[in-house]
Amino acid sequence: MLTAIAATLAIVALGYFLKQRNFLPDSVWQAMSPLCYWVLFPGLLFDLMSKMELNATFIGPFTAAIVAGSAVAILYALVAGRFAGLGGASLSSLVQGSLRHNGFLVLSILQGAVGVAAVQVAAIAIAFLVPISNIVSVLAILILTGSGERRGMKRAVLSEIARNPLLAAMLVGVGVNWLELPVPAFISQAAALLGEGALPLLLLSIGASLKFSAFRGHAVPLGLAFMAKMLVFPAALVGTGYWLGLDTLALVVLAAVGAAPTANSTYTLAVELGGDAPLMAEIVSLQTVCAAVSMPLWIWLAGRLLGG
Repeated sequence: MLTAIAATLAIVALGYFLKQRNFLPDSVWQAMSPLCYWVLFPGLLFDLMSKMELNATFIGPFTAAIVAGSAVAILYALVAGRFAGLGGASLSSLVQGSLRHNGFLVLSILQGAVGVAAVQVAAIAIAFLVPISNIVSVLAILILTGSGERRGMKRAVLSEIARNPLLAAMLVGVGVNWLELPVPAFISQAAALLGEGALPLLLLSIGASLKFSAFRGHAVPLGLAFMAKMLVFPAALVGTGYWLGLDTLALVVLAAVGAAPTANSTYTLAVELGGDAPLMAEIVSLQTVCAAVSMPLWIWLAGRLLGG
C-alpha cells in the first residue's frame, strides 16, 4: 500500500517539478487536463462499469454509506465555515473541498495497493459521488454567493450534470452491462487503452496545477479543509460502512475516497460560477500534499476494523 501511494504521489511531484522548471509550455499543461477529463478517464470508467458485477449484495449499504457520509461532510463544512465567519464564496469552496474527491488518485492508489477488485468497487463509489458532489457544489456556489437567481439555479445544475463526461461514461457502461449488450472487442480494447493512458497523464497534470503561494492568507478555511479530509469525511464514510456491515474491501474503498484530496475540477467550477477560485486552488494543493498521510492512514485503519 505504501509503495502504491508513494509511486502515485511521486508522479504528482514530478508533474509539479516539470511545471516549475517550465519543461513544457503552459499551453501543453492546459490542454492535458481536458484531454484526460473528456477522453481518457471516461474510457477507463466505461470499461470498468461495463464489465463489473452489478448485482452484488453490498451495493445497497455501500451507497447508503456514501450518502450518509456525504451529508456529514456537507453539514460539517456549513457549520464550521459559518462558525469561523467565512464569506459566501469562501464557504462554497470549503463545501467543495470537504465533499469532492479526486477519483484519479483513488483509482491509481487502489489499483496498486489492493488490485482490480478494489478499483471496480471504487468505480461504483465514483458513480454515486459524481452526481451528488456536482449538484451540491453548484448549489453551494449559487446559493452562498447569492448568484442563483441571476444565473438560473435549475439550469446551472442541469447543465453541470449534462456536460459531465465521467457521469455519461459511467451511465453508458452501466446500461451496456445491465442490458448485457455485446461490446465489440475493438471498442473494449480501445476503452482499456484510453484508461491506461489516463492515470499517469492525470497525475502529472495534478502536480502541475499545485499552487502554494498564498497559504498564509487563508489559514482558517485551509485548516477546516484539512480536517475535512484528514478526519471528518473518511470517518463518516468508514464509520457508517462499518455500522452497516460492509466487508473489508468496501471499507478500504470508502476510506480511500473519504481521505482523497478534492478534484482539480473544483477550481474550474469556482471560476465559472463565481466562487472563491484562489482559495479553491490552495485547498486542492494542500489536500493533495496531505494525502500522503491521510490516505494510507485511513486505508490501514479500515483494513484493521474487521481484522484484515
